[in-house]
Amino acid sequence: MHVAHVLSLPSAPDRRPLYLEGRDGKDDRAVVRPDGSLLVPADSSQGFATYFAAFPASYWVRWTGATAVRLELELAGAGTVRVLRSDAAGAAREVGRADAAARTAIEVDVTGGADGGWLWFEVDAQDDVVVHGARWLVDAAPRRDGRVCLAITTVNKPDYCLATLEAIAAAPALREVVETVFVVDQGSDKVADRPGFDRVAAELGPQLTVIDQGNLGGSGGFSRGMLETLDRPGCDAVLLMDDDVAVDPEALLRAVRFHRTVTDPVVVGGHMLDYNEPSVLHAFSEVVDQRHFMWGSPEREHERHDLATGPLRDTPWLHARADGQFNGWWMCLVPVAALRAVGLSMPLFLKWDDAEFCLRAGEAGFPTVSLPGAALWHVAWVDKDDTVEWQALLHTRNRVVSALLHARRPRGGALLRDLLATDLKLLLGMRYYPVDLHVRALREVLAGPGRLHAELGSTVADARAVGAAHPETVKHAPGDAAFDAALARRRPGAASPKPEGKAAQAAFAARSVLRTLRPVPAADRRRPSVALERGQATWWEVPRHGSVLVLAGDETSGTWLRREPATFWRLAAATLVAHLRVAVRWRSLSAAWRRAAPGLSAPETWRRTFEG
Repeated sequence: MHVAHVLSLPSAPDRRPLYLEGRDGKDDRAVVRPDGSLLVPADSSQGFATYFAAFPASYWVRWTGATAVRLELELAGAGTVRVLRSDAAGAAREVGRADAAARTAIEVDVTGGADGGWLWFEVDAQDDVVVHGARWLVDAAPRRDGRVCLAITTVNKPDYCLATLEAIAAAPALREVVETVFVVDQGSDKVADRPGFDRVAAELGPQLTVIDQGNLGGSGGFSRGMLETLDRPGCDAVLLMDDDVAVDPEALLRAVRFHRTVTDPVVVGGHMLDYNEPSVLHAFSEVVDQRHFMWGSPEREHERHDLATGPLRDTPWLHARADGQFNGWWMCLVPVAALRAVGLSMPLFLKWDDAEFCLRAGEAGFPTVSLPGAALWHVAWVDKDDTVEWQALLHTRNRVVSALLHARRPRGGALLRDLLATDLKLLLGMRYYPVDLHVRALREVLAGPGRLHAELGSTVADARAVGAAHPETVKHAPGDAAFDAALARRRPGAASPKPEGKAAQAAFAARSVLRTLRPVPAADRRRPSVALERGQATWWEVPRHGSVLVLAGDETSGTWLRREPATFWRLAAATLVAHLRVAVRWRSLSAAWRRAAPGLSAPETWRRTFEG
């Protein structure tokens, strides 16, 4: 038997629902003690049917060939331990029981359990029971034993990054399997300059390597970590991590153990939990929908699931094994075998680099497995909309490039239609900057892949420079005449209802387009006519006004959107032409990008980029 999961305990009260069950919405009386043990008081029960404590048996059965799982506990006190097993529909039954003893073991046959199901245990305490440790073991032997490199890409988030390094330094079990921790620092606020860095660097010693390079985006940072891993013969995987995260070292170790044990190498993805709402799970698995060539969960209603209010025991869909197609690079373990087979990231700077790589790896025989219980906390992006900022160029360009490389439907299915509809809504909503960027993105696609590596370092500056021509990029704050005047006419209440049905929406869009032919009232040119919250500033509300101020989430600033008829019609014509050109040339563009892709992602190409 070989260790798969080791029980860890919550480090903060708001993380407790991920480790320990409660009853009736409240935590049990169990107490996490300073020595890392758990006290279950006499005459009480404690369940462990939770995200981090339960064992996702079906994944180990499917990918490692495990047929038996054993729970081993170190206990003190009198009581009973019960093991329960769920099926793919979430129905649970008891499969083992033992009296508490100093060392207690319960073995479960999991043959045929690949479709779904978890294992968990419960402690019924007669007297006080102290759980000193627990671990889940499988009968599948490790098939690879190379060490793993950790690669963290960071840009001006040194405090988060330093906290991650401190957690790694304090985790001896994790450090035993880690060759090197690479910190690829692409910012101006350096991690190495932070108070406390020298101490953690001394603790990690030769296991820490800090690499300073220009901002080449996530694809440049993570590709650097991949390349450095390839240069270390004793390593057989690289574990990629974002900078603005918090980690439980045991959760990282689970990805490594799984990687070592799977029958054939796979990309091992880690789930994302919300840094500010720690029990909220971003997605259980993610795919690229070929109908629209867009990423997301197979079932959108499962996104941002709160494990505190919808725990494992009460959420049937969490029990079916979920097969995804990609995993975000907030936490993702990539085997060296995959890197040697398909290369590194495409030079896309940000957005779609992780999805494109995983699709490419999957086509080469390295599927992605998003492993429950392997996760970290990441600062979520739900309070910002980067689709209307400089990253809008990357959202569109990289989505179209990824479709040219991997779409199975002609012209990416409904991709181009969706993108054109998005541009119309943005234009009606007086968001001219992102449409300008979208047009440039499509022109870059049409121009071909020749400049991707050369222009990585100027991506941000070039995209932001486009904003200089658009007044909407100027932030307005209290004390600013436009901000104060608009705030006095703030619109109360919820967003206006969306027109019902496609016909009503089309009619509204047509009327709004015709409205752009009329002059903008002089008063609306001088100041916004109303202030709207971000949720109110929909494409069916903004066109009703000549100009509006859209407040930021914290209401300390706002964006002044103004109807500009000449800009509207110029960009409308430009985006229509660009979309038509891509549609007409789709097959030849796809062939050109597919021919170029191996060279763009090759380690030798990236090495030249880093050396240049």
